[in-house]
Amino acid sequence: MRSFFAEIDRYADAVATQRASLEADIWARYGRDRAMLALDMSDFSLSVRRDGVLSYLCRIRRMHAITAPLVARHGGEVVKYEADNLLAAFEQPRSALAAAIAIHQQMHADPQAQPVSIGLSYGRVLLIDGCDAHGDAVNTAFKLGEDVARRSEILACGHFIDAIGADHGHRIEARPSTIAGLQLDAWRIHLQQTADEG
Repeated sequence: MRSFFAEIDRYADAVATQRASLEADIWARYGRDRAMLALDMSDFSLSVRRDGVLSYLCRIRRMHAITAPLVARHGGEVVKYEADNLLAAFEQPRSALAAAIAIHQQMHADPQAQPVSIGLSYGRVLLIDGCDAHGDAVNTAFKLGEDVARRSEILACGHFIDAIGADHGHRIEARPSTIAGLQLDAWRIHLQQTADEG
């Protein structure tokens, strides 16, 4: 992480004519095409006020215990946990979708777990392994997961829907939204597969 920020500092201090080359170097070193999964636990403020912060911290730890193996099982990596949020990265968008569904199912089935909302996005990001990620796909995933998705929903951006292709087997519906001046072409992914919906 220190070397990444050293490169950002060099970019910040550079004259305009040097910035294009430095930016290209940063993207070449850290740039990755990734599906990003951003999870937010529901009802944080209400739960803390009702049950106390220690009870909610136990639920956060339960979320960690559930999500880390599911992310790994689906070929992803946990980028970071922050408060009641998870950020994970996947090389394959369909793997991110499978992980999101598995997380929802296990969190719903576990009486000690808190419901979650999840945002999915896809694009080129700056990925600092095991520490952090930056880029529009990260921002979009968090906006969808934290600000737009309702309790127990999975929302994905249009780039993610395009990346998983038409034969993914899940029913989706448009949920366009505007958050903080950003127009988001959000899509709700229904947790039941179309074959099960009859």
